[in-house]
Amino acid sequence: MNPDRHQESVDRVTEIYVAVFPVAINEDRKTEVILAGYQRSPDMPHMMQVRATVETHAEAVKNLVALCDEIVDEQAEIDSYRLLKFDEDGLHVLRPDDFRRFDQQYAKVKWGCC
Repeated sequence: MNPDRHQESVDRVTEIYVAVFPVAINEDRKTEVILAGYQRSPDMPHMMQVRATVETHAEAVKNLVALCDEIVDEQAEIDSYRLLKFDEDGLHVLRPDDFRRFDQQYAKVKWGCC
């Protein structure tokens, strides 16, 4: 046994943030799914990174929302998602706008002349 083992701490999951996307089952029905996939790393082009729409820390929700916005922009068959939080008090529906970064909030603004 490692003598320092008693000093190790374990961070326990107390909340989970999940994005669910509506996907058609047939013409009349849809279901919500959780997505995950691989993506090439921009910093290391020979490596792949896993991207998932589940997080266990509130600090990561901004990145989760950015990923979900990217999925909606790139996937023609997906046009929305719901952001959910599960904790000891149950299920909570969150607003993605509350977690968007400043550059995301205004990225699609179009300016014109008056």
